[in-house]
Amino acid sequence: MPVKPQITLLFLLSVFTVLLLLATVIPDEGIPWGKAKIRFATLEDIFSLQPVEYADIHTIIEQNKAAVDSVGRADKIPEEEPWDTVRADAGSLKQRVAKLQFYQNDRSILYGAFRAMEQARQGAQPVRILHYGDSQIEGDRITSFLRNRLQTQFGGMGVGLVPIEQVYDFSFSIEQDNSPDWKRYTLYGNPDTTLEHNRYGALASFCRFSPYTASGAGKKNNPYEEWVHFSPSPYAYSNTRSFEQCRVFYSHNTEPFIAELYVNDALADADMYPVSSSLKSIKWNFDTPVSELTIAFKGTSSPDIYGIALDGRNGVAVDNIPMRGNSGLVFTKMDEKLLRDHYKALNVKVIILQFGGNVVPHIVKSYDYYERLFSQQLQRIRKVLPDVAIIVIGVADMSMKERNRYVSYPNIEKVRDALKQASFSAGAAYWDMFEAMGGRNSMPSWVFAQPPLASTDFVHFTPRGAKIIANMFYNSLMFEYAKYRTTMENTPKETTPEMHADVH
Repeated sequence: MPVKPQITLLFLLSVFTVLLLLATVIPDEGIPWGKAKIRFATLEDIFSLQPVEYADIHTIIEQNKAAVDSVGRADKIPEEEPWDTVRADAGSLKQRVAKLQFYQNDRSILYGAFRAMEQARQGAQPVRILHYGDSQIEGDRITSFLRNRLQTQFGGMGVGLVPIEQVYDFSFSIEQDNSPDWKRYTLYGNPDTTLEHNRYGALASFCRFSPYTASGAGKKNNPYEEWVHFSPSPYAYSNTRSFEQCRVFYSHNTEPFIAELYVNDALADADMYPVSSSLKSIKWNFDTPVSELTIAFKGTSSPDIYGIALDGRNGVAVDNIPMRGNSGLVFTKMDEKLLRDHYKALNVKVIILQFGGNVVPHIVKSYDYYERLFSQQLQRIRKVLPDVAIIVIGVADMSMKERNRYVSYPNIEKVRDALKQASFSAGAAYWDMFEAMGGRNSMPSWVFAQPPLASTDFVHFTPRGAKIIANMFYNSLMFEYAKYRTTMENTPKETTPEMHADVH
C-alpha cells in the first residue's frame, strides 16, 4: 500500500524539527564523541562568502628557492664557498633570516662550538653535532641538508652515527640492511620493561645479536652470527656516500665476541674482543674513502652495541637521531656515566633538540609542567657535557580541522613559549620554527603549496618542505657564525709574555 504524501511530509518535518532542536542545544564548538565531535553547520558556515585566509609564504619559498629546486637532485644545489675564503657578511643575511634567540642576547654560548668547527678540518677526530628530534626528522629529513651544508663549510664526510638496526625503512643518506635476528632496545616508544639497566648511549637505544636475559648473557651452545651492511643511497649528497673511518661503540659483553670487517665483499679485518664492563670502541681507518662495507659479529653472547659511526677522519659529523612519538624527555632516564663517556668519545660539541610536536595535541591550560621537565633534560645534558652548545628548535605550526577550514592548534604558542623558557633557563639557544615558517595558520599554506611542502596530516613536512626548513635554520646558524667571525676579528689579541720580554 503506497505511503500518502502527507505522511512523508509529516515525517520529514518531524526529522527537521528534531534536528533544529538539537542544533539549538549543541554548542557551536560541538560536543566530544570519542575522538570526533558532533556539531551542526551554522548559517555562517553555509552562507559565508569570506575567503579562507592562510599565512602567505611566497617570500619564504622565494628566499629558499635553491633548497626547493634541489629535491631529487642532491648534488645540484649551488654550493657556497667556505667561510674561510669568503668574508662572512651578516648584513646580507639580516633581512632573510629568522634569527636564533638567546637569553639576555648572549650569543657567546655558541662561540666555543664555532671555534671547534673552524678547527675541525685540521683536527685529529671529527667535531660532532647531534640532531635529536621526533618524527619530524625521520629518514634523515632536515638533518641531511644541514649536514651537507656544514660539511661543505667545515669539512667532513659520512652519515655519522647510526644504529645497527633502523626503526624506519628509509633514509635519504644511506642504504642499510642487516640480518633478521638483531634485537633492538629503545628508551622511547615501548621500552622493554625486562631490562635491568638504563644504559642506552647517545642514540637512546642499543642493539644485540643475542637476546637480553636477566644475566645479560643470552648464551647458547653454538655462536650467534649476525651482520649489518651499508651502501650508498642514490638520494644522498656526495659527501655522505663515503667515509674514511668506521667505529663500533659497545659495552657490557659477558663473553668475548668476534667482529669481521668486509669492504666491497672482501674480508679486510677480523679480531676477537674480550669481556668488558665499560664503553669500548672498535675503530677501522681506511687509506681511501669507502662507500660500502659489511660488519659481521659472532659470539655466544652479544655486547650492547650503541651505534656505528661512519665519518671522515676530521671535519664535522652530523647525526640524525629521530624518536617517534617522543617529547624529548629521555635524557634524565639514561645512565649518566655511559652517556657522558659516549658523548666524550664522539667529541660532541653541539646538540640540537627538535621536540614539542607530540605535546601539542594534548591541550591543557598551562604547559609549566613541560617547561619544567624539558628544562630538566637540558640541565642533565649540561651536567654530562658542561661545555656543549645546545640549540632548541621549537615546535612547527600544526593544524586541526575546524568547520570548513584548517586552523592552528590553540595551544601552539604556549608550547612554543614553554620550550623557549626552558631553553633560556638552561643556557641554550632557541630557534622559533613556528614563526620562521609563517606563524599561525601557516601549515595549510605549506600543505596546499604546489608542489606540497607539508603532508596532508598538517603536521609533517614533505622532503621538499624539510629542505626549506633546514636551509632556513642553516642560514640562522651562519648568521650567528658571521657575527662570531666579526667579533673575533675586532677583538684585540692578548699579548703574550714573549712579546714583551726584555732582550739582554
